[in-house]
Amino acid sequence: MNKKIINILFICLISLFLVSAVSAADESQANGIVTSYDNTVYQITSDLTNENVQFMFDNAIDGDTFEFTDKKYDGVSLVVDKKLNIVSKQNSVVHTSNQLTDKARSLGITDTFGFYFTPNSGGSVLTGIKIIASNSDYGIIVDSSDNTTIKNNIIDGGDNSILVKNAGGIDISNNNISAANVNGIQLQNVKNSLISENEVFNTGRSGIETSDIYYCNITNNTVHHNKFNGISLFNISQGNIIKHNQAFENPNGIYINSISTDDVINANTFNYNRRYTDYELGAFESGNGLLFGEDFKTAKEGNPSRLEVKYNVLAHNEGYQAKNNPDLPVFKLGDNWFDSTDDENTFVCPMLIAGIMKMGTFSVKNGIGLQMYDTNGNPVNEFGTFDTTVNVDGNQYTARFVNGKATIDANLDDDKEYDIEVMVGGEPVKYTYKTASGEKGTNQDSQTSVIPDGKHGMDGSKANESANSNSNGTSKGSNISQNGTSTSAHFANSNSTKVYGRNASGELQDSSDNGESALTNGNINAGDSSVGEASQEGKAYEVVPPSKISKKINDTSGLVVLSIVVIMAMLIYGYWRKRDEY
Repeated sequence: MNKKIINILFICLISLFLVSAVSAADESQANGIVTSYDNTVYQITSDLTNENVQFMFDNAIDGDTFEFTDKKYDGVSLVVDKKLNIVSKQNSVVHTSNQLTDKARSLGITDTFGFYFTPNSGGSVLTGIKIIASNSDYGIIVDSSDNTTIKNNIIDGGDNSILVKNAGGIDISNNNISAANVNGIQLQNVKNSLISENEVFNTGRSGIETSDIYYCNITNNTVHHNKFNGISLFNISQGNIIKHNQAFENPNGIYINSISTDDVINANTFNYNRRYTDYELGAFESGNGLLFGEDFKTAKEGNPSRLEVKYNVLAHNEGYQAKNNPDLPVFKLGDNWFDSTDDENTFVCPMLIAGIMKMGTFSVKNGIGLQMYDTNGNPVNEFGTFDTTVNVDGNQYTARFVNGKATIDANLDDDKEYDIEVMVGGEPVKYTYKTASGEKGTNQDSQTSVIPDGKHGMDGSKANESANSNSNGTSKGSNISQNGTSTSAHFANSNSTKVYGRNASGELQDSSDNGESALTNGNINAGDSSVGEASQEGKAYEVVPPSKISKKINDTSGLVVLSIVVIMAMLIYGYWRKRDEY
């Protein structure tokens, strides 16, 4: 056989090999598997059994992706024992199983679940799935699986929707969680984690319940219509940031029954929480914006590790806006907004001292600007969110406070004074307001005038000047000025200097001595108490490692085969012509 024939046969063999490889890849696609470089994307269809999917999980490698592609799946109970990405782009609905699988039993798991993340699954992601957990104890369990992300899911039912225990670096964000028999999100011995942008409602106990948490951010969550509390803190709570949450229509907005060290509870909105006659702690312990439990402890006043509670909205709760346990020492809150004009100041319990924030105005072009101030007259830029009604020139507007400010585009004339009314505690508070002049406005504080009935706003231009409280505590609060009579909000709201916690003057010494150290009392089983470094608020944890994972499966095999055939034909033709020239 001459060399020409041998070379042509060799080229044909190479072509056949390439075509076979493409055909194998096409067959792999037909089976719902796409391999691309380091990782594989598996398509999970509803005709696969739970055992089939578990087998695929067990034989995957770290970084593989499992995509649920159908609308509905039944009897799901999957153990995630590797770093996997579990996703759905179809809003797949997964109904959990009420039975333990052989895999779960082999690991000593005793509770039923939809997804169980083991210590080997650190860095996994679960996103885009609706989990109906009414058949199981839990929707999701994260057990010692660090850096795991649970994001953009809907979880309905279960005794507990999400349980995280003995883990760190967890990201639970943008989930909709409802109808759990017990807790929506339950954290046990969790460190350096982010719980953010979740809506948790209609649970049998707390929306978010914690026990032994360290350096976690619980931020921007909405918790409502739960039967115990919106947020509950138990055992040890250290270095946590709880900010910008909204809790309403619960028995209590937040319940603090922990040994608290270096915790910050700022800029939240705890309002419209209701009394419950069958409340677990008794009806008289319900209906509060904030409630301290009998096991609450923190460092003494002046100690930097003492619990900080300030710039929150505590308003319109059926019980107290804030309530201490009668067996605990008097506790001094920071400055908060109570949305009240109650001269008797009965919105906090006798065992708390409350600093009452003030509302003032600032000038904006064509509109109205409202600003929150602390008791020293300093503008507050991190604050809870609430709405109030403003009346001007016979028109009514709704102003929403965000980060301490509210602005209304009221189409007012430039550089002109207006009498405006702002509703505070259901009563109108009058201001004389002057709009800004110029194209962009001056954003200057706008002075107010004293209204004869005494109900007036803060003179923002005088906000930083000293104000004194009468020694008998009977001032009703005139306009803040050099000769001002109170540093409290629209009113001194202070008819007594007794230790009732009802005055904003702050003259009473907090007698709390809840331990020189926040860890002096209590029988706490916190496990490993090392906390590492504090997490940053809003930290975005790694969702998927950098890899060349195919995002979409396209049937391009025919085009590839055709291209290979054309190229091989050109090579053979060129080779043949070259030989003919000799």
